[in-house]
Amino acid sequence: MSQDLWKVMAPRLLSNKSNVAWTRRVKNGPSTNYSFGQIHDGALNLAARLRQLGVSKGDTVALIGPNGPEWGVASFAVWKIGAVLSPVHIGNSEADIRTQLEVVQPKLILAHQPGSKLDGVDFQIVDIEISSELAGQESSEPLNDLSSEECLRIYTSGSTGTPKIVRLSHSNISSNFTACSKIVTINEKDKFLSLLPLSHTFELVGGMLLPLYCGASIVLPKVLTAQEVFDAMKEERVSVVLAVPRLYRNIKNGMEKKFREGSFLLRGYIALLGALPLGLRRVLNAPLRKQLSPNLRYWVSGGSRLDPSIAKFFRKLGISLRQGYGLTETSPVTCVQEAFPANFDSVGYALEGVEVSIDEPDDLGSGEVLVRGHNVMLGYSDEALTNEVMKGEWFRTGDIGRIDASGNLCLTGRLKRVIVTEAGKNVYPEELETLLERYDGVKEAGIIEVNQRPAVVFAMDNPEQGGPRAKEILKDFNTHTSSHNHVVRCAVIEDLPRTALGKTALTKLRDEFDAHEIA
Repeated sequence: MSQDLWKVMAPRLLSNKSNVAWTRRVKNGPSTNYSFGQIHDGALNLAARLRQLGVSKGDTVALIGPNGPEWGVASFAVWKIGAVLSPVHIGNSEADIRTQLEVVQPKLILAHQPGSKLDGVDFQIVDIEISSELAGQESSEPLNDLSSEECLRIYTSGSTGTPKIVRLSHSNISSNFTACSKIVTINEKDKFLSLLPLSHTFELVGGMLLPLYCGASIVLPKVLTAQEVFDAMKEERVSVVLAVPRLYRNIKNGMEKKFREGSFLLRGYIALLGALPLGLRRVLNAPLRKQLSPNLRYWVSGGSRLDPSIAKFFRKLGISLRQGYGLTETSPVTCVQEAFPANFDSVGYALEGVEVSIDEPDDLGSGEVLVRGHNVMLGYSDEALTNEVMKGEWFRTGDIGRIDASGNLCLTGRLKRVIVTEAGKNVYPEELETLLERYDGVKEAGIIEVNQRPAVVFAMDNPEQGGPRAKEILKDFNTHTSSHNHVVRCAVIEDLPRTALGKTALTKLRDEFDAHEIA
């Protein structure tokens, strides 16, 4: 049942009050733990302070800071008094942050370690403190039901489009993480690794609200480096990881390298695993799981398309990697795969209370993906933009997909990214990127349209000598693909430009191509 967020979360915080909610790993020192009770009482304390500062129901409050328990305290305090949270990504430039604040016009800004990025802004800034001593007489009782009221204002430009403000309700968010809790078994023994920014709905809902709702704890790495991620997984016995496909690609590449360079016995063990029935594979892969994390249970990939070859690699080892699908406008989760899906090209089934449909399917069943349910946003702040994407109760995702015989949603591309050649053939950039990224030496590939043909920006392991390798790859690629998918122009750089969530910043790819094209 959809409810306002404080009504949903407060009993969970109190019932687990002595348990660890967050573990913050600290450089050159012991980790710091924060309990569920501290988060609950800290939220009441901050709610009282906000009321003293004149914040009331319906006001917008901006929040900026690195991932951590301060996010929980601030979010719950804002929602407790019926105000609206507007997250600001701390990794954005000062100019981008100022632009967002000017558009959102918050009553005040809640901040934790923002550095110099808020110097000189024209809004009141309040530091987030985790204190159990109430600053006022804030009642633990919530306001009247807020289920249908706005609780989040997400400023997003995505990877392709014009900036928008997505308006999400308490019901949108609470229905989403409660539905997710029914397809995975999460309890107080689980530990989530916090990698993605909480300023985005994927991490806010899946990486904060879901674990706290289920009584699990959240682990904060010291820094976001590959070595620290692996150390944190192993040392903290992390059981759940939510990440973008790039992390799982890097894990796969690292493991494959170790297997190639390993002993005859190691290579034999890996070959044996791949030949065993899945159930036995999951038992005999214990030594591998121990190297990653002794308590490893769920890996989930989201944010962009996961190459099926990555999921197949981990399945061969008996490790489940589940792909999810959704958008900010759908709060965000729409579909999630089963633990070991039969169809690696799918993104799974729709969540409880969510419907997925294909609009005007072609002969192959493909068309624009539509979504209806409790998770669909209230709308954008711009009513005209809202009208463009809503078809009655259905939200137009802008994604192209089909539903397979088993009812799984399979995505093939984005409407806005489809390249139509002079011959009228459709080219789907996501499909080409997936295939090109399977070549040795390619870290990532970004497809753009140049003169109605696909061109590619490669991120190579060795960009200074990547030109000859890129040409070899395209020569081989073009001999194995249809003529309308041929790629004959390319650029080579060290890393593709990124959005805050780690997706490829598609709007910046053309500039990279123009600056680094190989003759």
